[in-house]
Amino acid sequence: MTKRIDRRAVMRAVIVFVLAVAAFSALSTLGSTAAAADATDVATSVVAADAVNSDTVTADAAVDEEDAGGTTGLGTNRIAQNVFNGIVFGLLLALASVGLSLIYGTTGLSNFAHGEQVSLGAMLAYFFATQEPVSIPLVPVEFTIGWPLWLASIAAIAVAGATGWLQDRFMWAKLRKRGVKTVQQMIVSIGFSLALLNFLQWWIGPDRLRVSTAIEERKQIGPIQLGDTTTMSIGIAVVALLAVGYFLLRTRLGRATRAVSDNPALAAASGIKVDGIIRLVWVMATSLAALGGILLALYDSGTKFDTGAKLLLLMFAAVTLGGLGQPFGALVGSLVIGVVVETSTLWLGPDLKYATALAILILVLLVRPQGILGRAERVG
Repeated sequence: MTKRIDRRAVMRAVIVFVLAVAAFSALSTLGSTAAAADATDVATSVVAADAVNSDTVTADAAVDEEDAGGTTGLGTNRIAQNVFNGIVFGLLLALASVGLSLIYGTTGLSNFAHGEQVSLGAMLAYFFATQEPVSIPLVPVEFTIGWPLWLASIAAIAVAGATGWLQDRFMWAKLRKRGVKTVQQMIVSIGFSLALLNFLQWWIGPDRLRVSTAIEERKQIGPIQLGDTTTMSIGIAVVALLAVGYFLLRTRLGRATRAVSDNPALAAASGIKVDGIIRLVWVMATSLAALGGILLALYDSGTKFDTGAKLLLLMFAAVTLGGLGQPFGALVGSLVIGVVVETSTLWLGPDLKYATALAILILVLLVRPQGILGRAERVG
């Protein structure tokens, strides 16, 4: 068990991240140049056909060329803005991906219900913060809580962490005790995911909800625009991820968690309570997923009952890209996936942005099957 991160692995992660940004920036520039040329040709033909409105057409063509050249407004560079948005999205995605990686590392389970934990965190924050009447499932009484957002978020994270404890106490621990294989547990997680998804839709409803009704004021900082809510989300995400890193590297429980992840049998022989560590991991994972769901709801100015289900594929891609069972790899993978997803919208339709993330995943795994920070295993 190593106590420090492999420097070569970190360099590989940085190289992959930089190459992803450079590749999509280059493709975006090429697409923008082609779009600018098309806009110029269209403007020229219109001027030739209608000389009366030549001044108006020329002005419109200039605006089109400016937008095609990579700007979204006065002083804002479109490419830089999308790369920055990708980094922010990657940080928020990492909150959920790290928890998913911890669960896989300590139990070997690919938890398909983890996406619903992201949705649950956002839904609980809405439940505690909204001024609209709400109710508890199966209780025919409506009431309004209306807590401040910070207090509602803390309550949502606490409740989500409690659900992680309950899940392991009454379901996953019993399945492990009975010797149920990880494949069967994965199938159980798929069924549990569908149950949670339908529960959230029945409880909260199918409509898109806003956790916060405040209107964010965006400020111009160099070539990008940045709002106060986004700044706060970045700060919270960075602090939370640093706290997880400190826990894993510097605390006794963190070292025990890594020991269980490396070799559960040897950890148990060393006196480590494996079941207690796994239960702690479940609480951490569900709490981090809830925090990620809340911050993503603020970042996207809204959330739905199936938000987490849509992000689950990206979470699995980030965990696999970084290296299965490697929490720090999940962070790196999330940043790469975030930049790829947001930058791809410069030259592809929004409906295809998730497909680009999977394409990057396939390309990296073809070169390095164990992932960016994963360790190669001998076969045979």
